Amino acid sequence: MAQIHGQIESLKKLKFELRSCGITRFNSIKEINDFLFNFQHEKEAIINNQREILINEINELKLTIKENRDKCERTKSKTLTEIEVRIDAIRINIDNLTVRVNKSFIHKILYSCRLKKQKELLEYFSSNTPLIVSNAIKNIQGIIENSENKLKNFNENNELIINERSLPKIRKLNTVKKTIEDLHPIIAGAVGESLVVKEIEKLPDDYILINDYYLKFNPPIYNRNTKDKIFSIQIDHLLITKSGIYILETKNWSKKSVESLDLRSPVEQITRTSYALFLIVNDAKIRLTEHHWGDKQIPIKNLIVMINEKPNVDFKYVKVKSLKELNNYLTYFEPILTEKEVDRIVKYLIRIQN
Repeated sequence: MAQIHGQIESLKKLKFELRSCGITRFNSIKEINDFLFNFQHEKEAIINNQREILINEINELKLTIKENRDKCERTKSKTLTEIEVRIDAIRINIDNLTVRVNKSFIHKILYSCRLKKQKELLEYFSSNTPLIVSNAIKNIQGIIENSENKLKNFNENNELIINERSLPKIRKLNTVKKTIEDLHPIIAGAVGESLVVKEIEKLPDDYILINDYYLKFNPPIYNRNTKDKIFSIQIDHLLITKSGIYILETKNWSKKSVESLDLRSPVEQITRTSYALFLIVNDAKIRLTEHHWGDKQIPIKNLIVMINEKPNVDFKYVKVKSLKELNNYLTYFEPILTEKEVDRIVKYLIRIQN
């Protein structure tokens, strides 16, 4: 399998754009495609999850109401028992005090006040038993009433509550989908470049691919032919093989894009890049095997890979191939470099990369 270095540029750009929008859930084009394919299912899953949560809340609420009703009955029973015990104790006190009051005038003076208080207590507990019980269970009954109202609301407005609870996540999901749709050109580029990488991976391990190769020149390289100053170059895929170096530019264009006059010519772009890279590589002191005729030149071939449509035209210095034609073209040429020379070129190109 071919050796791959670096990440494709459009995928890095895509991740950056997604992160800037607060979207971090995607690590590959496949995950994005899976999201789009399963979008409606994921939306339904949010609603179903909220429905399950609400069902659990209803069941828990029913259980809580039952527990509080049981607690209310226990409190009521306990309070009534306490009142009965208290009344019995008061009656006993009244009986004892009545006996003492009737013994003598002095006892009457001493105990009549206490007897009066005990009779008042008896009257209070006898007359206010329902009120005392009601006060004892008041807080619990309040909790039960609130729970019953909540349960009634859940049952009567089931779907409305589920939809309201689902709305924030669905809005977020819709935002992610809208963002992805807005980033379609970048995604299309990433898809195309990913397909090229997967295709090149099928080649032997003496094919070395560097993704998103970038060089900045200071001072700039001057192209006498076009009278153009080249300050930097960016290459989708730079392939180093025993047959030379290949500059690969990937275009995932529709037929309309291929025919458009508004889009920059990829032929012009790759020719400009090739000129600069040729000077850099062949002027570098890369130790190559000597040939008795003189210094060897490192050939650079320019290749535009079209994922969808491609023009039915041949261009100077640049080949245009479909994805299916790519590997046959790359393996067509005879080797002119040794494995060590390829390794030296790769190390040099990686070292000088910005």
